[in-house]
Amino acid sequence: MTEKLRPCPICGGEARLQLTDEEGNFKDESYLENPYSGVGYVLVHDISDSETCPIATHCDEALGTIIYASKEAAINTWNGRTEDNLTNYIFKVMNIFYGSFINHNNELILVPKTNLYFYLGDVNTVDKVKYKLLEWCSRSCFKAMPYRYAKKNKEYQDDVLRKVNECLDMEFTREQMELIYTKLGNCINHELTMKFVSSGYDMKLLEER
Repeated sequence: MTEKLRPCPICGGEARLQLTDEEGNFKDESYLENPYSGVGYVLVHDISDSETCPIATHCDEALGTIIYASKEAAINTWNGRTEDNLTNYIFKVMNIFYGSFINHNNELILVPKTNLYFYLGDVNTVDKVKYKLLEWCSRSCFKAMPYRYAKKNKEYQDDVLRKVNECLDMEFTREQMELIYTKLGNCINHELTMKFVSSGYDMKLLEER
């Protein structure tokens, strides 16, 4: 199945569409003659074509977890991202979190010592990186206690808060980040996270709920 998909924004490698059923099981074209379990499409970016790409997967694994209802939806999602912006933004985040790295599981390890991280495999836009920063890093900005001493924990929290703010070009306070964690943390309400980011981080969206 060859469709015109843009190159990967990180490694420049190829992506392709893969026919599946509604549960994401890979199928070949003959399945369309009798699609007994529905039809879907996923994106595949084979790691064998680019062994160092942090978002690539094995040839029998989908890129991310989304099963698209049509070819067009999958193509538009992949092609809709801005290549340079996404690549540069990931580099920006990694430079802010100095010493961070991307491991073989496509996880961006922001703070190796405390294992603060989030998954990159389903990321294809800048906004999706921002969603992850809010959903998976907000707790560390005010509450995390990875150390034995309160002073050191406070210093750690303040450092993560400063870095997340720098990544988002914001000046969230500890109190605001606590509210963000309560409403959005651990991906508890992803739709609200998307609205929050698209609104330019309007705190009223969280305060009203």
